Amino acid sequence: MAVGSSWKRCPVTTTTQQFLLKEYFASAPPDLFILFGNAHDSARYTLREHAMNVRTLADMLDIYLTPKTKLIWTSKPAEYVQEKPMWFKGLIYEGGTMDITQWLAAANRIHFRQLKKHFVENGRPLMFLDLYGISELVLSDWHHGATHMQPVWYRHIISQILQILCLV
Repeated sequence: MAVGSSWKRCPVTTTTQQFLLKEYFASAPPDLFILFGNAHDSARYTLREHAMNVRTLADMLDIYLTPKTKLIWTSKPAEYVQEKPMWFKGLIYEGGTMDITQWLAAANRIHFRQLKKHFVENGRPLMFLDLYGISELVLSDWHHGATHMQPVWYRHIISQILQILCLV
């Protein structure tokens, strides 16, 4: 930056979620909002942090989306631990009290509990799709690495969502 320049750093600390919900969708709120759970969060957050993140995003959805916006929020999918690199297989979470399967199950329980408070109990249209249960059943056949599935699995999930929406 040149000396004497009038350029200043923007003081706003808006998150991507705040920008999308408060500004981008402000003039034309969506009829449908789909949020996919992220299994990679297990390496980034404790369960307490995860609960805070879900609660914060749910608060924003309550504030910035119209009550008629349908929400589809998915759980975190299962991971195929056998395919993880050796250094990753042995990782433990929550201070050494959980493996990845236990962490994902606990995170999904927290996830639904937070959503129930915000959406189920206040009447907002919500579908909570259990990707953990659906992915766990077919991991050995449809996995693509440790944390991803083959494209056909994702097409199947989108097909399920569309079929449900057509009934509503």
